[in-house]
This record gives sequence, C-alpha cells and structure tokens, in this order.
Amino acid sequence: MNLLSLLAGLTKRDPHALIAIDADPGLPVHVSRSELWRRTLQLRADLATAGVGRGDGVAVWLPNWSVLLDWHIAAASLGAHVVGLDPRSPADAIAPVLGRTRPRVVALATGLGHDLVEPLRQAVATSGAPVPAVSVVAGPHRRQPIDPSPWDVGGGAWLPSATTAGMPMPQTRGDELAVAFAPGLAAYRESVVVRHAQAAAAALGIRDDDLVACSQPITTVPGFGLAVAALAGGAGCLLEPGCDEDTLLDDMARFGATHLAVDDGTAHRLAEAWRRRHRDLPTWRWFGVTGAPEGAPEASGWAEKEFGVTSTGVHGSSEVLLPAAVWPDDAPTPRRWQPGGRPVSPELEVRVADPVSGQALPPGEQGELQFRGQGVVDAVLGSPEPAAPSLTADGWFPTGSLGVLTEDGGFRSLGGVGDQPT
Repeated sequence: MNLLSLLAGLTKRDPHALIAIDADPGLPVHVSRSELWRRTLQLRADLATAGVGRGDGVAVWLPNWSVLLDWHIAAASLGAHVVGLDPRSPADAIAPVLGRTRPRVVALATGLGHDLVEPLRQAVATSGAPVPAVSVVAGPHRRQPIDPSPWDVGGGAWLPSATTAGMPMPQTRGDELAVAFAPGLAAYRESVVVRHAQAAAAALGIRDDDLVACSQPITTVPGFGLAVAALAGGAGCLLEPGCDEDTLLDDMARFGATHLAVDDGTAHRLAEAWRRRHRDLPTWRWFGVTGAPEGAPEASGWAEKEFGVTSTGVHGSSEVLLPAAVWPDDAPTPRRWQPGGRPVSPELEVRVADPVSGQALPPGEQGELQFRGQGVVDAVLGSPEPAAPSLTADGWFPTGSLGVLTEDGGFRSLGGVGDQPT
C-alpha cells in the first residue's frame, strides 16, 4: 500500500467522512475525504506538468494547512519526496536544505503576515542549487492570487489548478523516498511511512470518527508521524497552523478532539492554560508527550488526573519515525509518563548497547538506545545522491540517546549520552 491507495481506500469506504479541519476562530474549513482526493489528483497532474518525477524533490514552505496532505500524497505518487521547511526559518537556514535537496518545485505560502518570497530568493541565490519553480499556495482562508509572477524567484511560478471531478485513479509503481526532514534530511520510503503509520494508529487506538489534534508542524517528524497515523486509522486531522495553548484547548473542546501529542514544554503550558480557565474535554482519550525525562512525568500526568485520558511518554527522533514507541494503556504510572515505551510495531526492534564496546546490554543496564527495522531512516538526502545512514556493523541505528531496557519488553529514554553526569 502507498499513500495514494490509502486515501483511495478511505474515500471509497466513506467519501463524505471528515479527513481534516483547517482551524480558525471564525471560519474553520472542514475537508471531506472525497474533497482531499480530488485536490490530490489535481495537484498530482499539476506537479507532473511541472516536470516532477521519480527521485525529484519538492519543498513545502507551508504552515499546518490541510493542503500539506495533498502535497505529500501527490508528490509521493509520482515517486518524488517532500521536504518540509518551517515558515519561521530565515534564509540562511533554508539555503543549505535547498542546496542538498535541489527541489524542482517549492510550495510557498502566502498571506502569513510576513513575506517568504525574498527569503526564498536569498536562499536560492546562496544554495548552489538549480532555481526551482514556485507554486503559490494561498491556504484555506484566503483567495488565490490572480497573477503568480510576484512569487517567481527565477524558475517560474504557477498556481495550483482548481479541482475537477471524475479524474481516474492513476497508476503508481515503485517504492521511492517519500519524505525527508530538515535539518539533517533523514528520508523515509513510502512503504515504510504507510506501514509505520498503520502500526502507530493501532498502538494509539486511532479509529474512524476520531479527531487527532495536529498542533506540531507537519514539516517535522512528530507532526508528520501523528498526521499520517490519523489518516491510517481513518480519523480526521485538526490542523492548527500556529496557535497558543489557550486556542488549542478551545479548539479541542469545540471540535471534539480525541488525540493529542506535544513536547513536554507545551504540555506544561497546556496544564497552566487549563488551570487558568477550565474547559470540558469529554472526547479526549489519548495524550502523548515527548521531551526531557525530568519534565515528562508532570507534563504527561496532569491530563490523566484531570480528564481520565490515557497519558504516555512517547519516544521518537528525526532518524526514527514518531511515535517509535509508546507505553501500553495498562502500564503503571508514573513510569508510563516517562519517555520510552514499547515499539509500536513488531517490525521495529530496540536494544541498549554499551556506547564504547557496542555490546548489547541486558534489561536494567544503561547504554545507548539503538533501533533496527521499520521506521528507521532509509537514507540521508544530499547532493548529488542520497546516502545510506550510518549504522553499526550489525545493522543497528545508534541514536545517541541513553536508555535502559525494561523487563516487559519496553525501554526508558534517559536523554543524550553526552548529557549524563560523570
């Protein structure tokens, strides 16, 4: 299965079901599966016309809008990979990414309150990469401009076409790299993305009619992993393009969100926001928290105490798709609130190894967390070709994080190897 066939199956099963909400205080936009399907097929045709094909890169400089889902699925169906760029990033941070990924097209957001054209022009000038075409994306709450030429940075500019009904299911083949994440540009194959998302959806209990709050940028590993898991489970994505904790809680209550994952700093601020002003959140069932071990228990535990949701620490990194591991619902607290857990898939293995000798260690002994299997980085993007990731001699990926195995098949993450006191 690939991303396009996943969307096709969802649409065939229930074309009118909700797949995304573009949150907004006044004008939220609800997107059905059939609408996302039509948008994706039209964008796929636009990208093919723009010359995007197998092995090409597509950069998306967009906030958390539902069109990001279109771009990921459409590009992957052509054998291309998407690299996300943070709209808050300066030109000097974007230039190295463009230089290594050499995107054929950049999807550029408009109407954000700050101009991205000039930063893109500066980044392209210093990147050493061919000048990309720009696709001008207005987002869900603004009108598309009539003339895209002001966004041309030298490679042409175009507007996504209006959707049309009745476009046939295209033929897809191969299993190419589908997504990569800056700054390290760890990249993952499409089949890995889909299988990991299906495993994550099962581990998180995501199902039809659920609504997953996507507050972390989809251009990052945590945000992307949760959004695709939502699709794999048949749920909708509540897309927050940049909001404070009060707005996030308000939207979760307003739209009936069932799942949320954040970093520990955001979790603390959510707790403070709720204590300042209580909201009823009767649909909320699952809360995942990533972050520093010393902060995670309190950050995770408040929601369980206040709402009875299942709160768990979550492990993931830019080189292992998130969520890589979560604790089962019946794991005792406060251990369940610590970062770590059990791998979400039997195809993903974890071990703890001595960071000097590389020898695998038994449960209870601290060492470096290492992963192997589904969800581990497939390649690292670079010019001219992607490179294989650095693995141990026996094929494990060294994370650089300290951890300890537990007797029940899980592990606890204890922070960076170099962060521990001597």
